[in-house]
Amino acid sequence: MVKNIYTILEKHFQQHTTSDEEKTIARYREENPQEYIVLKNLWYSNAKIDVKDFDAVKAWPKVQRKAPQRKIYLPYNIKRIAAVALVIIIGSMLAYFISAKHVGKPVMVEIHNLTMQIDTIILADGTTVWLNRDSKLLYPEKFKGKTREVKLLGEAFFDVAKKTGKQFEVNTGFSTVTVLGTSFNVFADSLQTEISVASGKVKVRSVFSEEEVYLLPDDKVIATRDNLVKSQITNPNYLSWKTGVFLFEDTPLTTVVNDLNRYYPKPIRLKGDKNELLFSAKFDQAKQEDILEILKITLNLNITENTNFYEIN
Repeated sequence: MVKNIYTILEKHFQQHTTSDEEKTIARYREENPQEYIVLKNLWYSNAKIDVKDFDAVKAWPKVQRKAPQRKIYLPYNIKRIAAVALVIIIGSMLAYFISAKHVGKPVMVEIHNLTMQIDTIILADGTTVWLNRDSKLLYPEKFKGKTREVKLLGEAFFDVAKKTGKQFEVNTGFSTVTVLGTSFNVFADSLQTEISVASGKVKVRSVFSEEEVYLLPDDKVIATRDNLVKSQITNPNYLSWKTGVFLFEDTPLTTVVNDLNRYYPKPIRLKGDKNELLFSAKFDQAKQEDILEILKITLNLNITENTNFYEIN
């Protein structure tokens, strides 16, 4: 392991890393997935820990109280990178305690992406998940049985590793998505779930009825409490939150703003109904301020920047 990996991790969590340092982090995550999960969740939690004041004997009961929840993160924050090694030991003890206490039950891992960046997760079966910000994924540390099951709240893109005889399921509040090997996007909130297929074949079943639909590439379905509505993907930017590539062709300004807000962390607010304004352009990971300047000039808009958002008047 790189000697200064914990210093690089600190920069990574603060989003100050270089491209070479991110490659180092990617290797570290692949070799030490559980340690990375422990450290990330500690970093973004609300409490604090200081090595010089840490008492392992007093801390262990807290670890035990957390263990029945079967999560691989602890309720501490670590802003001093010197505490990382100690944190890893506690995380390993917790994982061992959970495994011993729940023999035969898979250890569950919960990732809540609170950062401004996309979180890339590689599951035990080789499936890759791109988790959007403000989204949560729950999955087993190791898959057992014939079904590989995960749960999602928010948005994620799945590139599912094909495993003969072992189907992959994504459960949301409104639907169950079942595949063997394919790639698709899922957006799940409190009102509905939208599934869009990029490759392969997907079966979507409503959790409120026996209704099922099958989707092929460029198909999508919206699942609500009432029904499943299947249609064709018409928005070329449905994966732009992941790729940063946008294509607008006579697109209403409201749609432009909605698409941009799924990718850029600083939201854009649109005052009034401006759907009569149509915009055409293509962007490939452009800076948000550059896009707004082009919008301003092209559509003759008044755009102001506030502390937490942009506003189009």
